[in-house]
Parts: sequence; C-alpha cells; structure tokens
Amino acid sequence: MAQPPSWSSREQLNEEARSLLNMAERLESGDKGLVSAGTLAVPGQNLDETIESGTALRVEVACAGEGSVTFTVSSGAARTAERVDCTQPMTNGFDFTTAEPSLAIQADSPAEDKVGTAYMVSHVS
Repeated sequence: MAQPPSWSSREQLNEEARSLLNMAERLESGDKGLVSAGTLAVPGQNLDETIESGTALRVEVACAGEGSVTFTVSSGAARTAERVDCTQPMTNGFDFTTAEPSLAIQADSPAEDKVGTAYMVSHVS
C-alpha cells in the first residue's frame, strides 16, 4: 500500500496552487480589494465572519496534484460549488455575493492526500 505523502509534499502542492494564482506577488502589492487568501486543508474550511452581508466578491481557486477538488463558497443561503481538475495548470474564478455577514470556503477531494489548494477572495472592482 502506498504511503501518504509527507507534509513537505503536500506543502509543495499548496505552493504550486498558490503560484497559479500569483498569490505572493498579489499579496506583496498590497491589493486593497483583497478580502482573504490562503490554502485549505482537504477536507477543510476557512471562515471569515468580518465580511458584510451583500458584499460582491470575486473568488479565485486553484489546485495542484492528482485528482480534483470541489471548492464550495457559502454565506447564509448563498452557495456556489466549483470543481477544479488539479492536473490542469489553470485557475477558476467566479463572482459571489454574500447573503449574511460571513463567508465560508471549503475544499473537498476524493484524492485528499494528492492535492494542494489555494484561494483568493477580492472585492469586485
């Protein structure tokens, strides 16, 4: 039976996903519209309860590795799910408007040990 990848291998996949979004460059530029950014454990969730209800956002997601990741963004009754193929070096983006003063971003994958994730959430300009 195959051994699960070490933490460094998962971290490397997360770094690959972050680079697809040009995350380091965008964070260093001090992008004023940025709401949150990071990586997600799979399965895992990040929650932001500082956002206002009715906020128009642009959500960008990426993954690296083998398999796919389903990113789910939710705020109250508003919910959008986006499945991303991690073998394709591309990002997926979509607009999302919060329904409550909270924003949850989840990542789930059947290949959880073989994928890295990244996301960025910005105000729609």
